[in-house]
Amino acid sequence: MIDIAEKIFVRIADEIIKQQLTVREILQEHIFPAEIDGEEYELLSPEGLLEGIRDLGIEDLKQIEVQYLLKVLSKPELDGAILMQELLQIMENFGLYDDGPAQESQ
Repeated sequence: MIDIAEKIFVRIADEIIKQQLTVREILQEHIFPAEIDGEEYELLSPEGLLEGIRDLGIEDLKQIEVQYLLKVLSKPELDGAILMQELLQIMENFGLYDDGPAQESQ
């Protein structure tokens, strides 16, 4: 399951880099604030994530791939929402940072 989700993350990262975008730019309209235990968090709906992926041009995900991806990211205790900070941390592993796409090393 994690291997499949990781392959999808790689595809997402490749498209974001190719299109010179950021994770936040792709998903901005789907991010919403929430207060949890007195702390402010940014959440993302599963539908918003999938729409962002489609907006990147990735439209050929199989249903099982979508299920695995959402199983890895969604938080049942947040009614299935995705913590944006967690997604950003995952994408950092693929060279994408919150402030912009991967930079070529000098």
